[in-house]
Amino acid sequence: MCCMLRTLRGAAAACLQLASRGAHALAGGMASASSAWASVRSPASRSNVRHLFCSHIMAENKASGRVLLSNAFVPARYAVSIEPDLVRFIFDGSVSISGTVETETTIITLHSKELLIPSATFVSAKTNKPVNASQINFNLKETTVQLVFPEPIPAGEGVLTIPFVGTLNNQMAGFYRSSYTDIHGNKKIMASTQFEPLDARRALPCVDEPAVKAVFSVTMTVDAALTAFSNMPEQECTLLPNGKKRITFLDTPKMSTYLLAFVVGELDFVQTVTNHGVIIRVYTPPGKAEQGLFSLECAKKSLDYFDDFFAVPYPLPKLDMVGIPEFAMGAMENWGLVTYREVDMLIDPAKASPQQRERVCTVVAHELAHQWFGNLVTMAWWSDLWLNEGFATFMQNLATDNIFPDWRMWDQFGVDILAGALNLDSLRSSHPIQVPIARAEDVNQVFDAISYRKGASVIRMLYALLGHEVFRQGLCIYMARHKYGNTETIDLWNAWSEASGRPIRELMASWTEQMGYPVLTVTSSSWVGDAVTLNVEQQWFLADGSAGDDRLWTVPIPIISSVDGFAQSEVPMHSTKTFTLTVPVGAGGPGDWIKLNGNQTVPMRVKYTPELLARLATGVRNKTLPAADRAGLLLDTLALVRAGHYDPAVIIELLAAYKDEENPNVWTAISQVISALDRIVSSSGLPIYGQFCDLVARIVTPAMDRVGWDVSADDGHLSKIMRSTLVGLVGRFSKRPADKAAARARFDAVCANPSDAAACPSEFRTIVFQMVLRDGGEAEFQALRKVYQQLTSDVERKQIMFALGYTPIPRLRAEAMDWAISGAVKLQDFFYTFTSVSGASHEGLETAWAYLQQNFDRIHGMVATASPSLMDAVINACCGAFTTTARADEIEAFFGAHPLPANQRRLSQLIEGVRVAAAFTGRVAASPIAHEAYWNVDKLLA
Repeated sequence: MCCMLRTLRGAAAACLQLASRGAHALAGGMASASSAWASVRSPASRSNVRHLFCSHIMAENKASGRVLLSNAFVPARYAVSIEPDLVRFIFDGSVSISGTVETETTIITLHSKELLIPSATFVSAKTNKPVNASQINFNLKETTVQLVFPEPIPAGEGVLTIPFVGTLNNQMAGFYRSSYTDIHGNKKIMASTQFEPLDARRALPCVDEPAVKAVFSVTMTVDAALTAFSNMPEQECTLLPNGKKRITFLDTPKMSTYLLAFVVGELDFVQTVTNHGVIIRVYTPPGKAEQGLFSLECAKKSLDYFDDFFAVPYPLPKLDMVGIPEFAMGAMENWGLVTYREVDMLIDPAKASPQQRERVCTVVAHELAHQWFGNLVTMAWWSDLWLNEGFATFMQNLATDNIFPDWRMWDQFGVDILAGALNLDSLRSSHPIQVPIARAEDVNQVFDAISYRKGASVIRMLYALLGHEVFRQGLCIYMARHKYGNTETIDLWNAWSEASGRPIRELMASWTEQMGYPVLTVTSSSWVGDAVTLNVEQQWFLADGSAGDDRLWTVPIPIISSVDGFAQSEVPMHSTKTFTLTVPVGAGGPGDWIKLNGNQTVPMRVKYTPELLARLATGVRNKTLPAADRAGLLLDTLALVRAGHYDPAVIIELLAAYKDEENPNVWTAISQVISALDRIVSSSGLPIYGQFCDLVARIVTPAMDRVGWDVSADDGHLSKIMRSTLVGLVGRFSKRPADKAAARARFDAVCANPSDAAACPSEFRTIVFQMVLRDGGEAEFQALRKVYQQLTSDVERKQIMFALGYTPIPRLRAEAMDWAISGAVKLQDFFYTFTSVSGASHEGLETAWAYLQQNFDRIHGMVATASPSLMDAVINACCGAFTTTARADEIEAFFGAHPLPANQRRLSQLIEGVRVAAAFTGRVAASPIAHEAYWNVDKLLA
C-alpha cells in the first residue's frame, strides 16, 4: 500500500563516476568490504551483536503475545458470492469456506465487522451432514463472530457456509462506494474494496490474518450495463432475466485475505501486453481513458523489470489497475487488481507537472513491486510490515530509475525518502523497523516513515554493500524458496547470507531491531602527509539533544574526498563506541575535504570538527562536493543544530555557502532547511526575522533570475522541479514587485481560463495562488472558489484547496474550513484546506488549531470508521507546526480529554516534535544569531 502523504548514487569514492550512471553503480561502491565483515566478527564488536542476538532469541517466541483467532478451523478456499446494490448502498453475499477442523469443536470463530449474519451451516466431510449454528455471537470490540454448533464438529475437512448482508459505506474501507460525475454531468456511484490491513472482514466473514492464506473464488452479480472484475480473469458470464449478469472469476493463487478485491461500476480502459505476455489494463471513469496511458506505460516497464529482476515471473495472467474517485491512501496492491487514488494514476499529458509524473510512476512501481514483496511472499504478521512497505519503497526507486534515468531518483532519495526517515526516527516516540505488534489493530499506526522510508533506507545501505548482482541473487533465493508462503525478517537475512557468504543477520540486526540511528562525531582530526586520521565516537542521535542509552550500531563508513586520485578500496565497518579511522587520501591542500558517509548511503548523521566542516563548506562553494553530499551535509547540519550539537550560527553560515547552487536536488534540501528555520525564527518573537528574510532573499533571487518564471522548451524534468522550488521560496521571501506582478498575471490568466495550462504551469500553480491570496482580499478568494467550481480534475482542485487558507481575512479562513467539512469536498481531500490555513502564517496556525478544537466532534465523526490516516492528517495540519512548550502541553491536554487510540502513536510523535521545536527556539534565542548585530548579510555571503 502506498501512503497518501509522500527518492543513491555510489557508496564510495571509487564509484563516484559510475554512480551517476545507474543502480548498478550504487550497489558496486561498497561491495569490497571484507575487512568490514571481519570487524563484525571481532571480539571488540561482539557485545552489541550479542545484545541484538538476544532479541533474535526472544523473536522465536514473539507469536505468543499476538492476539490471533483460534486455529480450530483453518480455511483453504473461499467461494465468495457478492451482489452489490448501488442504489440502496448494501450488498448481499454468501461464502462457502472449505477448510480443516484441527480438533473436534463446537465453536468456530471468524472475523466479521458490520455484517449481518442470519445463519451458518457446517458440513463435515466425515459425516456429510449439515449442522446449523445454534448461536451467532458478535464481539464488536474484537470484530469477530462466534458460531456455536449444537453438536461437536469432528476433526478433518469440511465446508462452512454463511450468508450475510453488508453496507456499501462511504468511509473508504471494506467494500465501499464512491461517487463521481460522468461526462454528461450526472452523478454516478461505483463500488470498490480496500481491505488492508483489517477490512476484508467488512466484506465477508473470514480469518483476516496475513499468515492464513487461502484460494479465493469470486462470483459477482451486477447490473448488466456495469463492469465488474476481481483479482483473476473472468471465467464465465451469464445474463440473468432480471437485467443483471453473474460473473464468475478464476480461482486466485493462495493469498492473504487483505489482497482480495472486487470493483463494479461504469469504466473505460486502455490496455497493453508486457514483453512476458501479461495483459495490463488501466480502468478509469468514463471519458478519462487517455489519462491512463502514462501509468499504463509505467506499469508495463515496471512489470517487465521486476519479472527479470526477481527471476520469478509475475504469476497471474492479467494485471488491472483502477482509478477510484474516493480513496483513503495512495494505492493498494491487491493481487492482479491494483486500486489507486485517481491523482496517483491518471495524468493529463497537457497539464501534468513533473512532480505528478514522478508521483504516478513511483506509486505504480511501488504497487507492482508488492506483487512479489507482499503478495507472492507475505509477512507472517504485521510486526514485519516493513518487509512489504520498505521493500516496495526501495524497489519503486530502482524501477523508476531504470525507466526514467534522467530523473536521477537516487539523488532524490537522500532529500526525500532518507530525510523523512531520519526526521521521524530521531524522536523517542519512534519505533523499530521490526516493531512488536500484539493486536492487529495497532498496525494502522505503523504505516509510517519508519516502515516505508527507514525500511527502504536500510535496504539501500545493504544494496550498496552487497552490490547489485549479489543483492538480486539473494532476492531470487528468497522468492523461490518462500513463494505463496509467509516469512519473517530472518528469512530474508538468510537468503542474502546464502548469496553473499556474509553474516547479514549480524550487520542488519542493529538497524531493524532497535529504533533510532547513530550520529558519528569526529572528535579530532589530523591531516598529516598523505593520511587523515579521525577519532570518531558513535551515539544514539535524538532530536531533542538529550543523551540516549548505550545502544550501538554496526556502521559501514563510505568515505569520499576531493584529493585527486582518492578511491576508497574497502569500506570500514565499526560497531564499537569509539574508533579511529586512518584514511590514506593522498597529499591534500588546504582547500581539500574529506566526508564520511559518502553519497548519504547510511541512515545516520555525521558531526565534524570546525576545521573539517569549513573544508566541506569550501567544497560546497566550488561544487567539488557531489550534489547528494552537498544536500546531505546541509540536512545533517540542520539536524545537529536543532539538537544542540552545533550553535545555530553554524547552519546560517553553512547555508550562505549555497548562494550559487544550481542543482535541483540540492535546492530541495535548501528549501527544507529554510522552511525549518523560518518556522522557528518567525514565531520566536526575536527582532531578527527581517534580517533572516533578507538573507534568504539574497540567496534565492539570483537563482530565480537564472531559471526565470517562464517555461522553456529546453526545460527537463528536474529543471521544472527546481523552478517550482524557487518560485515557492520567492513567494515566501521575495518582496520584489516583479515577482508579485508575475504571480498576479498568472493568477488572472487562470481565473480567466482555468483550462489554460500554459498560462500557469501545474508545478507552481498552487504557489501562485498562495502569493496572490496572501496579498489579496475577498475578491481574490471568491475568484479562486469560482475556479474550483469550474474544474473537474482532483489534481487541479487540490491545488486550490492548498491555497485558500492563505487569505489574510479571518472570516474567509473560517469559511474555507467550514466548506471543507460541509460535504462539498471529498472525504479523502478535506484536510488539505486545513493544511493551507495553518501553513499560511502563525495566525493561520492558531486559527486552524482553534477550529479543530471547536469542531472536534464533527470532524472526528466524519472519519471515525475510516482509515486513521485521515485523522492523522487533520491533526498534523492543525497543530503540528507549533514551537512552544505551552502549546505542546495544550495539545497533550486536549487529546487527553478527547482520546484517539488509533492515532495515539502519531499524537505522541507530534507532541514530541513540538517540544523539540520549542527547545530549538530556546537555542536560537541563546545564540549570537538572536542579535541584530550578527546579521551582516554582506559579510555572511562574502
